[in-house]
Amino acid sequence: MAAIIENKMMCLHGGIGSRVNNVADIENLPRPLEVVHEVVNDIQQLIVDILWSDPTDNDSELGIQANTVRDPNGSGNIVK
Repeated sequence: MAAIIENKMMCLHGGIGSRVNNVADIENLPRPLEVVHEVVNDIQQLIVDILWSDPTDNDSELGIQANTVRDPNGSGNIVK
């Protein structure tokens, strides 16, 4: 899901998304992880963010935005 490289770089499978604020958010996730498609709580949203968030289409797009490619039904669970 995530790795810290030489205490300088954090790499995530997907991205930071709307819920990751610090490394402890990831470290404190209960294991084993449950990956769901229908998010019903903050922990599930954090996991979905880490796994499926994408970068924005270009550097001029700031902030968190809906990801209509990965979330075509508009649930708002997957962002870029």
